[in-house]
Amino acid sequence: EMAQAALGAAGLHLDELNKLRVLEPEAAQQTGQLRDECRAFLDKIAEFQKIVGSLIELVDQLAKAAESDKMKVL
Repeated sequence: EMAQAALGAAGLHLDELNKLRVLEPEAAQQTGQLRDECRAFLDKIAEFQKIVGSLIELVDQLAKAAESDKMKVL
């Protein structure tokens, strides 16, 4: 405990594997959590872009079909 307090006063911390770290354990845990949330967000954005891309293609196909039908009527 005394060694940990001395390290803490110097801005150093031991992790669960007793490796010396500069970042406080709580800050390291929050940083890891934020990283995971950012990855999940980026995955959702990529999936959203795929869906929107498919929707744009579909609307484009419908517009072309409608234009073709207009030409047939004329």
